[in-house]
Amino acid sequence: MDSILIVEDKRDTRENIAELFSINGYKVRTAPDGKTALRYIRTQPPDCVILDIRLPDMTGHDILKALQEEIEKGMIIIIITAYGEVSLAVSAMKMGAYDYLEKPFDNEVLLLAAKRGLDCQHIRKELINLRKMVTNDADSEQIFGRSLEIKKVIKQINSVADTDMTILIQGETGTGKEVAARLLHKKSKRCGQPFVAVDCGAIPENLIESEFFGYEKGAFTGAMQNRPGKFQLANGGTLYLDEIGNLPLTQQRHFLRAIENKSFRPLGSTKECKVDIRLIIASNSNLSQLVFENKFRKDLFYRISEYIIAMPSLSERVEDIPHLSGLFLAEANFEFNRQITSISEDAMAKLLSYNWPGNIRQLRNVIRKAALLATDTIRLSHLTFPTEIAPEFPGQRFFFVQKNDIERYPNFRTAYADLIQEFEKALIKEAYQIAHGNISKAARIFGIDRRNFYHKLDKYGNIITEQ
Repeated sequence: MDSILIVEDKRDTRENIAELFSINGYKVRTAPDGKTALRYIRTQPPDCVILDIRLPDMTGHDILKALQEEIEKGMIIIIITAYGEVSLAVSAMKMGAYDYLEKPFDNEVLLLAAKRGLDCQHIRKELINLRKMVTNDADSEQIFGRSLEIKKVIKQINSVADTDMTILIQGETGTGKEVAARLLHKKSKRCGQPFVAVDCGAIPENLIESEFFGYEKGAFTGAMQNRPGKFQLANGGTLYLDEIGNLPLTQQRHFLRAIENKSFRPLGSTKECKVDIRLIIASNSNLSQLVFENKFRKDLFYRISEYIIAMPSLSERVEDIPHLSGLFLAEANFEFNRQITSISEDAMAKLLSYNWPGNIRQLRNVIRKAALLATDTIRLSHLTFPTEIAPEFPGQRFFFVQKNDIERYPNFRTAYADLIQEFEKALIKEAYQIAHGNISKAARIFGIDRRNFYHKLDKYGNIITEQ
């Protein structure tokens, strides 16, 4: 039950407002002056204050000055002013008041103002709780959801969090792999130490060694001072490597040695640097398939997969969608200063039936955009989904393999690798043509990131100009 404090020196007005809120289900307290009001607020802060701007012992502005800390915490204050005192009300708004009403006011308008303010306060509290989930062990589990599938993941996290085992988290893009990694870190004995996250696909190949292992002053042109790498920054804590499948094969040997020995040499240094880190790895690629295709080292794969956690897709945990939608709506309300209170039944039905190729990240984006379009309730018309994620290739829909195609190879393994490469080459060319030369769009059509698409273009040479 929300609590209301009514600060009004006129007894009849004070009692009328008190009765209005009492019969509408609020817990009400009254104060005839500013001194009494401040005493009540300091001993038992209400959720909302209805404040007359003119009081016998002090002004509403004096009370607002005294309540700045409470206002920052989310206390709602609605100013009541006499006719012609709009300028005073505006200055009060600048000091943190939520709204103002001129006397005489309609009771329904006052109730609505309080309700809207309290709804906003509730949303703010929800967002604060949402943020705490990332840093609080008990609450952070709730950000995942309550489905059986996610409870299994939580159970796995709890069983290995306090060990130093290297964890491989696998799952589609947007399933919450980094959230799981951070929860592992928070529940571990290293929770007070650094958590360093690295996107392996975002580092240019020629900078990988310096990014991971750091460098000494003078190691190369432009190295004006010593710089620690990610391994050193994570010393004592957790190093989280996202999309390790993007790590070039040529660099995997150095990386394997570093994690095997927990030591490395920064570029330009002759001394070994030892670190104490816990590794958590994530990938949305099938690493065992990459090993089979000779794109990922087998010894590195076995080293980083001491324990594997599989993150379920959102379509496998549909029952979590209402919970997650509520969290994302609270976040959007706070960030965009909106007051969306609900999601309609038909909109929720659509959210529950959609297949979510982008998983939780896509759900968050859909809710955020809907919050911008809606006024009070998110309706079906406010939900927007991409109409084209991976269009069919109109020309190269099938790739037939004949017996004589295989017989020209010494063994099936060689045949498989070569034929798959021919197929991939054809699809890369098709994607590039559909995208009319737009690399970013072509990469999305093919289902990989821009960096990997460039790599494949280089791999296959001049395929984009072949007729």
